[in-house]
Amino acid sequence: MQSEHRSNAPVSEVLPRPLHWIIVGLAVWLIVSVWGFASKGYTGLVLSVVSLFIGIAVGLPLILAGIARRHRATGTGKVNAETLAEWLGREFDDHTGRLKGIAAAIQILLPLAAVAFGMTLFALVHHFDVTA
Repeated sequence: MQSEHRSNAPVSEVLPRPLHWIIVGLAVWLIVSVWGFASKGYTGLVLSVVSLFIGIAVGLPLILAGIARRHRATGTGKVNAETLAEWLGREFDDHTGRLKGIAAAIQILLPLAAVAFGMTLFALVHHFDVTA
């Protein structure tokens, strides 16, 4: 009975654009918190490389998602312009199966948010302990 309900529910296979901007914001937060470890010597060079890796790790999937979105829009003649609230209420279908949009958003954002928040705490401890 529940499988029939799930098959009739609206399903999304793409992430909404606001979720991409949240990912970018968390990545920028992570880069800023990493630079809290800057000091003398080669740390600036190392932190530049770390910032570049974070930028590539976030930027490359976003570029590919934009290409896929444009390709999908030209193939069907319509652009998917649903809001974040609409997407969170739908089901999301990826290669591992269906799950609620809110659960998918949490699974996507939680690792990056945890690392950004944790790195901020480490940078604050480093700033107040090492520099004091």
